[in-house]
Amino acid sequence: MLLAITYDNLKMLDRLLEFDETNNKSGNRGRGNGWNRIRSNDNVKGNYPDNDIDSEEFPRFMTPLMLATQCGLYETVEYLVNRGHKLDRPHPPRCICSDRCVAAAARGDVVADSCERLNGYWAISNPTFMCTTSSSSDPVLECFRLHEELLRCGSTEQVHNTTYTFMASQVRQFAVELIVNCRTSDEVKIMLRNRDGCRFRGKFPYPRLITAMDYKQKEFVAHTNIQQVLETAWLGDWIEWKSYSVTWKLLYLLRRFIMLPVTVALGMLAPNSKLNQFNRLPINRMFNSLVTYLVFLGLLFRQSNADKFETRRGAPELGTWLPIFVFVIGHVLEKLKLRLQQGPERFFKNLWNVFDTVKLTLFSLAFLSWMAATLDFISQGSEDLDRKYWPWMHPQLVAESLFTVATVMAYLRLLFLCQLNYYIGPMQVSLGKVLHDFGKFATFLVIIMAAFTCGLGTYYSYYAGMLHKDPETGETSRQEDSFITVADTFKTLFWGIFCMTSLDAPNVVVGNTLTATGHIDAAVQSHEFTQLVGYGLFAAFEVLMVIVMMNMLIAAMSDTFQGVTDNAEYEWLFGRTQVYVSYMLLNDMPPPFNLLPTTGLLFCAKRIVAKSSRDYNSLPGDDGRGDLDSRSTAATLEFRELMTEIIKRYFTMHRPHTEH
Repeated sequence: MLLAITYDNLKMLDRLLEFDETNNKSGNRGRGNGWNRIRSNDNVKGNYPDNDIDSEEFPRFMTPLMLATQCGLYETVEYLVNRGHKLDRPHPPRCICSDRCVAAAARGDVVADSCERLNGYWAISNPTFMCTTSSSSDPVLECFRLHEELLRCGSTEQVHNTTYTFMASQVRQFAVELIVNCRTSDEVKIMLRNRDGCRFRGKFPYPRLITAMDYKQKEFVAHTNIQQVLETAWLGDWIEWKSYSVTWKLLYLLRRFIMLPVTVALGMLAPNSKLNQFNRLPINRMFNSLVTYLVFLGLLFRQSNADKFETRRGAPELGTWLPIFVFVIGHVLEKLKLRLQQGPERFFKNLWNVFDTVKLTLFSLAFLSWMAATLDFISQGSEDLDRKYWPWMHPQLVAESLFTVATVMAYLRLLFLCQLNYYIGPMQVSLGKVLHDFGKFATFLVIIMAAFTCGLGTYYSYYAGMLHKDPETGETSRQEDSFITVADTFKTLFWGIFCMTSLDAPNVVVGNTLTATGHIDAAVQSHEFTQLVGYGLFAAFEVLMVIVMMNMLIAAMSDTFQGVTDNAEYEWLFGRTQVYVSYMLLNDMPPPFNLLPTTGLLFCAKRIVAKSSRDYNSLPGDDGRGDLDSRSTAATLEFRELMTEIIKRYFTMHRPHTEH
């Protein structure tokens, strides 16, 4: 055994053995109340005998192994596991399997089932269990998966959400402590090179880092050991970059812009040259992509601010939209390659990929609309027809509208790089989380807006366009269009949220002028009660939305921002890692130069046709887990030895707490 069993643990073990012998009834061998052992002949469906009752100390489902695991007694757990005892993994609340969950539901004892599930998760989430069972081959991946499973259980069983969240935090912290016990860069690299559980099919030096990011393990990703290794991969041997001032870094960006033609030529003709290897450093890939993207934004600015008075029907001039079209094709190709490498689930799980997909789709639709406008002009002529005579769904008007929205999104894409800065990076993270808060707030907004819009929709429709002339002063007032139609009511209420609605919006104006003669009709009555109800509902809407809901939204956003600020270092490092990884995954030249043929591409095509290299495959085979091959990285001798040593260090560090 790894550690010697202490005297106190031996006493606990004797007590458990005595407990097992006492409760070893006929037909109940191995249950503890059970020792859930391999030699057990129990009913696997979980039906308890009728004569089973809870003991004074433990419930019927409590086994010695479960109790020892919950207590964190490593030596005792190891002793029981070596004797063949096992601990079944609890089924999540949403499980409806016929083996256990259906039978448990038929019993109808939800309290006992929930208690058993909680104790089961409490046991398997203990580091002692993960380090002494089959999961010890890769406890880091087990922590990632168990953390996600516990959070799902908490979202399903809301009454136990706090307990599940606490267990999830313990599991997440255990993964961090494992990386803490790595003492050299080589040990960290061995752990990060593990591909088990990685759903990315492309080549990346540290697949375990991608896995941690997929599981949102921010503390693990932001740990110093991992960040130092990642920083080395990001900069390579170019350590001088850290000593550059801000001014020199901006000048270096200008230098990359000037050297862009040379960079493209080297990438096409000499991809394996020493100078091109420097250009292919992840940090230089970022600068090259940023330079070309700034050129793309300049072209968009020129096109979107073209003089509309000189614009004719059909597509813009070839020299104007063709460079933009080439850039868009290059970005589409880049995203398609990333989509093939990552798969649809992982690709669209990243919201920036969704953002780029929508942006590129809008650009593509704009180009198609311009083509439709050109065909319409060729078929119908009338090139000089003034814009004001075009129909509202004219293809060119649609193209310009889609292009405008896509241009706005293209400029907003620069927010992604804000995560690199320590000061504005957390603010960028807060922006995304605040938008999530607004999404929840929008649920209340839609319900309240729908209620008042439906109620006040045509409340004033009778008074549409009426004029009222004061007999004494001769002043004329006109009925507002506030609550005449459903559309007008929605507009009035929406702008009322921002206090931009006229104060006379709820006024009721009853017409008293005769259209034919222009005389005042003295018999006209003022509908004060109608106006009172309109004022009352509008005032209730303003109080509910402006005072209550808006302040609630501000409080929620403030709390979110404070939460990000309290964990600013984790949030920033995790966001910066996302930027690092995104550029480290890029293996081609930046768009649109990724459309150009290169000598490297020709060599790759030759290898594929000749099948002369077994290792070369840009899209390796997938065994269902997204690994490079079907071999488990955790089964390698190097990784097993490292995990054994790390587990020894972990329990050596925590041994005083365990013995206490």
